[in-house]
Amino acid sequence: MSRLEAVFLGTGGSMPTTGRNHPSIVIKYQGWNLMFDAGEDVQRQFERAKLGTNKRMAIYITHRHPDHLLGLGGLLLRFSLLGRTKPLSVYGPSELIEYVRMAQDSINLGTTFDTTVYAVEPGTVSEIENVRVTAFEVDHRGHALGYKVVYQKPTGPFLPERAIELDIPKGSIWRKLAAGESVVLDNGRAVNPEDVTGPQPPPLSVVYSGDTRPCDALLEASKEADLLICEAMYTSDNADLAEERGHMTAKAAAEIARDCKVKLLALTHYSPRYGDGTAIIDEARKVFPDVMLARDLMRITLSSDGTHSIEMPDAQTT
Repeated sequence: MSRLEAVFLGTGGSMPTTGRNHPSIVIKYQGWNLMFDAGEDVQRQFERAKLGTNKRMAIYITHRHPDHLLGLGGLLLRFSLLGRTKPLSVYGPSELIEYVRMAQDSINLGTTFDTTVYAVEPGTVSEIENVRVTAFEVDHRGHALGYKVVYQKPTGPFLPERAIELDIPKGSIWRKLAAGESVVLDNGRAVNPEDVTGPQPPPLSVVYSGDTRPCDALLEASKEADLLICEAMYTSDNADLAEERGHMTAKAAAEIARDCKVKLLALTHYSPRYGDGTAIIDEARKVFPDVMLARDLMRITLSSDGTHSIEMPDAQTT
């Protein structure tokens, strides 16, 4: 069964508070860590979540505001101190390249591993082992991006009885076909994966809004998403501030989830003025019932059969 796991390292907005760090989310799959934003002190949260210093990894930054970016340098330094060797790619708006270069020059930030920073525009950013990450431009203050992660398993379940019927030798050939590769047998006969596999499962998709007002690009990206991770900086009582500062209300986020037929909405990046977030979640639930308030170190696992599981930091599971 196909799975993606979202690990929430930081869920705060504007200022970190006790128990809520600046924004950072990691999507885990098949030994990869895909990190979205790197807020202040993300290195400690990364360690607490036991995500692995030397895993295959890429980092995607939404925009160049401090609460989404200040933890990047510390994270790269920590990886170096702990002996990371695998290369790491960082993606984001073009200004990110100059930011990293300035950090390297001014504080002597070097890494023990290859680090490459890429400027990205809306469209496909990376394709890694059946996962495609795309960027879309959102409506914040200045140039800002949201990201969509789509995992598509290349084949359905392997059917051993069908492989036996077709006289296909067991072993590496079966593994290649199950992984979506076509093979040619010793007798010259070609076999395609669809000859010995069941129907392809539906894709799994996670959308991360970044900081934004409601906008068409976010609506388009969110259509039928398995998980929408959306900022909800304010309640509707402060809709004027949301518009002025380029943010979302909880009601607006819930309306997007409802209209796009999202399976699960996780609200994040809400203002410290709302304390434990009760006002935020209460407003959203009036519009869209399948919603939850993101917490630091919470994990959501999505499965291709349409189910999901939620692990809270206190080890309670929903």
